[in-house]
Amino acid sequence: MARGRPSKKAHIVEVACGLFSKQGYQSTSIDQVVAAAEVSKPTVYSNFPTKLVLWESALTLLTQRAETEMEAELIKLQQDEDQGFFSGWVSLWELWVSKQERLAVYRVFMGEQHKMEASSYLLLSKFESVMTSVLQNWLKEWDVAQERLFVLKAVTKECLLTPALLGKETQLQSEMKLDDLPLLLSEFIKLKK
Repeated sequence: MARGRPSKKAHIVEVACGLFSKQGYQSTSIDQVVAAAEVSKPTVYSNFPTKLVLWESALTLLTQRAETEMEAELIKLQQDEDQGFFSGWVSLWELWVSKQERLAVYRVFMGEQHKMEASSYLLLSKFESVMTSVLQNWLKEWDVAQERLFVLKAVTKECLLTPALLGKETQLQSEMKLDDLPLLLSEFIKLKK
């Protein structure tokens, strides 16, 4: 392996992440990646034989970034003794949807699913498992039954993720206040902390 090759490969993936996040999968070409990364086309193709392979490498990097950031936020929330269950829950979701690169992952799969392979869906599952794992740990922190995860996630996705994907104001900003979420969900969980 040539010296410096891993860093060049990582650079290409980094550049591709930015392009996929801004332009989506369909609108990003290998030629654009070549130009933006300032490398040769053979260099890109020797590391990534297809655009799909490059996308999957970018998705792997985005998953790693998300895991690092979300776990750090969870630790911060766990150490804050004044943090309530619902405000922490919403805080985790707000951080998740605040990153355009994460929203881009959802948009790519919504709009380009016909171009994705089974391997891409496996990587999407790993990407989403980052948030699920953090949320499960938050439930454990408050001794909330894991069976409540589905309903809590569904409500929060509708209030935060869906509007963010559509470029609209979130439900918590427009129709609800943070204080309303506990009332909405109180039937589904019992806090023991």
